[in-house]
Amino acid sequence: MTNDIKTYRQYPTEVNTPPDPSIVSFFMVGCPRCGTTWVHTALKDHPEVYLPPKKQTYFFDESYEKGLSWYMANFSDVSVRHKAVGEIATGYSRPHALPRLAEHFPNALILLAMRNPTERAYSFYQSRAVQSGWKSFNEAIGAQPRILEQGKYIEQIEHIYEYFPKERVLLLFYDDLKADDRTYLRSILEFLAVDPEFRSRQLGRMVQVGAFPQLRRVFSRSKLEPILDFVSSSPAGDWIRKQLKSTGVRRYPPMGDETRTFLLDYYRPYNERLAALCGRDLSKWQI
Repeated sequence: MTNDIKTYRQYPTEVNTPPDPSIVSFFMVGCPRCGTTWVHTALKDHPEVYLPPKKQTYFFDESYEKGLSWYMANFSDVSVRHKAVGEIATGYSRPHALPRLAEHFPNALILLAMRNPTERAYSFYQSRAVQSGWKSFNEAIGAQPRILEQGKYIEQIEHIYEYFPKERVLLLFYDDLKADDRTYLRSILEFLAVDPEFRSRQLGRMVQVGAFPQLRRVFSRSKLEPILDFVSSSPAGDWIRKQLKSTGVRRYPPMGDETRTFLLDYYRPYNERLAALCGRDLSKWQI
């Protein structure tokens, strides 16, 4: 759908003066391990879209005490050619972050990406296990219950609807990104009211920042992990993943049957409510 809601913007007129909050028009508020890095890279390509230099500022969920002026300084390079200005931050759907966001940006457009929650939880664990020192999935869940909480998408959506009308919220599914990335991206561009015909370099590529787990421990100890992330999100990373896939080598061990059964049962009622809300068949999420 095409979003025809207009936002009045005031651009900074003085050097070193943070821009007015009115220039910010959208937020992708989640969820982690649901293709948000792919979307971020694709939108960074678009000449009519502006995103801060770093994918996430963590302002509303972790750094709110820094103040709005600090946050707006991240948008100092916005110009009149940018028709959509925003941030992709996977923690902004958290209960304490969303009210803060709504207070300062009540007219923003909100995007939420979702993925089979069982797969998402395990993927999140695998992508963070090295940095967090987790030895097992159960240990990770005990140390960070939010790993499971983030898969209760229906609760996040209901919370979002308390602050933003449904017509300002776009619900996205990782399944659709994998099936047809061009149509997936087009739906986002139309929602943001920017040129939907733009062909991003991301089309045909799947960025997986959690790749190469065997190397991540070594790079983490050497404080060289940004280099690994750069390679992972580059064409070279795509080539390496294809070679590994062709050999049948897994990036990490498969989920145990007992763990999968637990997660399927845990998420079933939430998935059923989500399916009813969206009018979408999510039965594949229960396999």
